Amino acid sequence: MLQTLRKYCEVYRIQIKNNLAREASYRTNFFTIALVDLVWICVEFSLFKVIYANTPSLAGWRQEQVFFFLGVFFTSDALFTFLFQRNFWTFTDLVNRGELDIFLTKPIHPLFLALTRWVNFSALFNLVLGIAISIFYAKAADFLGGWKWILFVSWLGIGLLTAILLRFAFAIWVFWTERSWAISQLYYHFFSFATKPDVIYPKIIRYTILTALPFALIGSIPARALMTGLEIYEYFWLFGVLIVFFFFDRWMWRKGLKRYQSASS
Repeated sequence: MLQTLRKYCEVYRIQIKNNLAREASYRTNFFTIALVDLVWICVEFSLFKVIYANTPSLAGWRQEQVFFFLGVFFTSDALFTFLFQRNFWTFTDLVNRGELDIFLTKPIHPLFLALTRWVNFSALFNLVLGIAISIFYAKAADFLGGWKWILFVSWLGIGLLTAILLRFAFAIWVFWTERSWAISQLYYHFFSFATKPDVIYPKIIRYTILTALPFALIGSIPARALMTGLEIYEYFWLFGVLIVFFFFDRWMWRKGLKRYQSASS
């Protein structure tokens, strides 16, 4: 077990090293993407600034609480962008061009190679900014801090896991469609629901983003858990949703491999 873990870590270290070398060759790309992300963050903050200029609270959330949520969301999203986003962009080509063949012949799980090959270092700017926003608004948002920052890290992990499982559930359809761009595009349309607290949505939409399309688990639920805590049943429900998505993705992956046509076939 330890030897297997060491092997995976070594492979990942090499991939990080290769990505660093590529990033050093295209430094302008880093600053351009960082600038675009900064504009996106400013737009999100501006939207809520306008809303709170006309109302003292939004579905019971004060401005500081929403800004703390944005910090948690930006941090969680930056982690996903940093570690996985580019790999999902290229996942379709791996299948359609038969490039998945190479991964299937390696003594490491092909999904590990397919989903960790690329690392987006430009997302580090967002990561640092998201953490800074969370720290700045933590006290005003009733997050006690102290040892609970350990919970902050844990909830970021849950948000990251949710994003991976959701994105994979949309990408896996490439085995049954020519490109699956349309289905993948749906992910980004639905992703807009993750940029707002779940409590502001009507009941039907809120139920959807907490179950069938659990985008609220990326930032909203972690922020709410850190500020006010969750009910016991909500924890069971949360982990139940993640478990269902995990086994669904695993089942779809195996079904997809049976349909896969390699470059040599």
